Amino acid sequence: MRIRRPIWTVLLLLAACTVPGGPQPGLENVRQAASDIVDPRELIVLSAQPVAPVIAEAEARGYVTTAQHPLPELDDVLLVFRIPEGRTIPEAIEEIEEASPGVTAGAHHVYRLQIGDAGDSGRFYANALIGWPASGCRAVRSIGMIDAGVGAEHGGLAADTIVERRFFAGDAAPANDHGTVMADLLVGPGRLSAARLYSANVVDPTRGDGDATGVVAILRAVDWLRGQGVDLVNISLAGPRNKLLDRGLGRAAEDGLVLVAAAGNDGPTAPPRYPAAFPFVLAVTAVDRELEVFPGAVRGAHIDLAAPGVDILREEAGRLQVSSGTSAATPFVTAAIAADPTLRALDADAVRRQLAAEALDIGATGKDPVFGAGLVVAPLGCRAP
Repeated sequence: MRIRRPIWTVLLLLAACTVPGGPQPGLENVRQAASDIVDPRELIVLSAQPVAPVIAEAEARGYVTTAQHPLPELDDVLLVFRIPEGRTIPEAIEEIEEASPGVTAGAHHVYRLQIGDAGDSGRFYANALIGWPASGCRAVRSIGMIDAGVGAEHGGLAADTIVERRFFAGDAAPANDHGTVMADLLVGPGRLSAARLYSANVVDPTRGDGDATGVVAILRAVDWLRGQGVDLVNISLAGPRNKLLDRGLGRAAEDGLVLVAAAGNDGPTAPPRYPAAFPFVLAVTAVDRELEVFPGAVRGAHIDLAAPGVDILREEAGRLQVSSGTSAATPFVTAAIAADPTLRALDADAVRRQLAAEALDIGATGKDPVFGAGLVVAPLGCRAP
């Protein structure tokens, strides 16, 4: 039964939950709609060094090498091939993986920012809901953000915040302010102080509505973040399962990277969206001030935690801005991890267990497919009285 409690009891009645392992990924479906593929004539391949034999095998079969991106932090090289006429992406994947055992080939899938419809009835409830103090919490680790870029002129972040920026999908200004909004929810006034934010701008302003990216940019961004020593990353993108991301992000997770991702806004009957549904990623859903789930949130056994994400109000340049969606919820979980020194040396599974043990169970007793383990709360060392 749902728990209905006044806000002050949210911080007192914390239920411990167990979190089973994430879902086992099924076979990758590469027969996607055209809108889910960056380029239907493009094949992406991850290969360990040396790559010359892989390229030779591919080119002997009529493939054309169009790009190489070393990913030293992921122990791989990313290769981009043009597929010969007459071959489908599934046929190309099978052909290249048979020709060069050990490589991982896949489609160049599209991943979109999880921007929800904004309401107009919100209040500044989010921090109070999870026990986050009005003065904010101090960051004890750096944070990576894979999103649209943070506006270079954005002056609304905490005064002691340092932002490092890198572009991975062209160097044009962001087509929307999604990255700036996420940065504000992470390191804006009253959120995290003394933070260093590494903003990886992966969104291509020329693709769709300027809200999408591909596998190549995401993997290059993760490699850059690992090279900067980042071990906690906020991701507000969602799309289909892709085994290239499984390989690249999985290796980073094995190396200690904690990934926190939006569950997705495709609705309660939609299949799991990735990277949130990978078992090594923390999947975040969104709730409103009444602890009701965001109507568009994806559901499933992979959901780990819930956080405020409906009608989230921010103040920017003297004006109130409203954001809704699982994207808006994800920074609350990332910030809770970044402010908790007891989580700093833990891997993703251990972080998941500890956050679940502290979460407020707001759905069916125990972990459930709507709210996961429950509502995230601020770390004990930085919790409003």
